[in-house]
Amino acid sequence: MDFPPVETVRTLLIAGHLLGLAFGVGGALTLDIIAFRYFYLDRITHEKLLLFRFIARLVAAGLLILWLTGLGFLWLYWQFEPELLGNPKLWAKVVIVIVLTVNGWLLHHKLFPILDRNLGKPLFYRISVDEKAIMFSLSSISIISWGFPLVLGIARSLNFTTGMENILAFYFLMLSATCLFMLLVFKLFLEPLRRFFVERPLRRRAFRP
Repeated sequence: MDFPPVETVRTLLIAGHLLGLAFGVGGALTLDIIAFRYFYLDRITHEKLLLFRFIARLVAAGLLILWLTGLGFLWLYWQFEPELLGNPKLWAKVVIVIVLTVNGWLLHHKLFPILDRNLGKPLFYRISVDEKAIMFSLSSISIISWGFPLVLGIARSLNFTTGMENILAFYFLMLSATCLFMLLVFKLFLEPLRRFFVERPLRRRAFRP
């Protein structure tokens, strides 16, 4: 059996890679929206938690597709275009996907137990400062780490011109800035908003004769 033409394999890998990114980026954004709209501003219900877990599985599937197609690209380059393995941007993307993988494992082992524990209650019901910090950190890592490979794929001008350390330095700077921004938005905007529109009406109804 003849091996398919290199361009055919490359096209299939690109299509699979884009599919994995679509699952990951779309799923990660949807999870954040669900967490804010239905867990933070409302109570966690069994049905909403099932939806959250289903979308999380789609994100995990996207990550698996990203790994498989990424390894396929590495094999293709090794066999037919070994000079492309010297592109620093390629290895920066590998590091970011490793970060995504570790972050996904932490999400399932740190965040999901909190959601299960607070079933029937709001997201931040009786959780510690450390648990809040974990939530903000994992959410920031998820959003930036899914979007960053997409940007790197588009930015062809970075090929062979920018070192891996420079790309990763900017990536980690974006992670830190996003985490800080989310924390400030939560403290200065979301918490006052929730107290005014959610908790205040509840207290009024509780004290109504």
